[in-house]
Amino acid sequence: MVDTVILQPNGGDPGIGSLSEPTGSLHRAILIVRAIARGSETGAALTEVVAWTGLPRSTIHRVLDMLIESGWVERDAQTRRFHLGAEFLTLGIVASARHPIERAAATEIAVLAQEIGQTIYLIVKAGLDGVCAARQESASRIQTLVLKVGSHVPLGWGAGSMALLAALPRAEADEVIERNRKRYVEIPSFDPAAFAKAVEDARGRGFASHDGLFTRGISGIGVPVRDRSFYPVAAISTAFVTDWLDDAQRLRCAARLNETALRIAKRLVDIRSRP
Repeated sequence: MVDTVILQPNGGDPGIGSLSEPTGSLHRAILIVRAIARGSETGAALTEVVAWTGLPRSTIHRVLDMLIESGWVERDAQTRRFHLGAEFLTLGIVASARHPIERAAATEIAVLAQEIGQTIYLIVKAGLDGVCAARQESASRIQTLVLKVGSHVPLGWGAGSMALLAALPRAEADEVIERNRKRYVEIPSFDPAAFAKAVEDARGRGFASHDGLFTRGISGIGVPVRDRSFYPVAAISTAFVTDWLDDAQRLRCAARLNETALRIAKRLVDIRSRP
């Protein structure tokens, strides 16, 4: 099984030292919570939280103690790894009532994954990030796994995230790109010219497509899911080894993704219109 995990680089936000209390404390807590979420179902070790946040170990200990006491974070007694606590489950249930995109997409991406024999990702926008809200694997023995559920990447990084970025109003997209610029350039494989061209191409054809732009040898296709006002609320995407699909097959894959995105959008309207 191919398992190419795209990791979120540090940076992009204001320096920790530049934030005044209590904003600084909140920012530190957010960084730590996101680092733990990045560990997905396996959680995160203390060393990983340190590496992923860039915060001092003493600061992390202090914030983690507060989060554990409040029920936001739990620590496995055997593995000593940190996990998001039950309080986040409660918040997630409440948030899903307002943002029911996962419910709208679940059946559709499951069907599509089996049809094309590859993993389908559901990506949503969270501030300057693209977040993997769902991942549906197919029954195929070989999968190209590039994101875990809960993974954060700078918006535009990856086919689904790029589809979301390109579908935003141009002024909003330009602002996201500018604010994420430091995060982009910290990624070793980042090519500014190729990235800008890929975003512009995605705007023109209505879907994002790349060949090894983010991970060598891995290609991806992503399409936006739009609401009734045509604003992008999510994206669905797939990834594959570059040599697997020729140009005609990629166009057919993009068409199937787009058909699925339209059905998800319709389901979303139906869910939101219910009393």
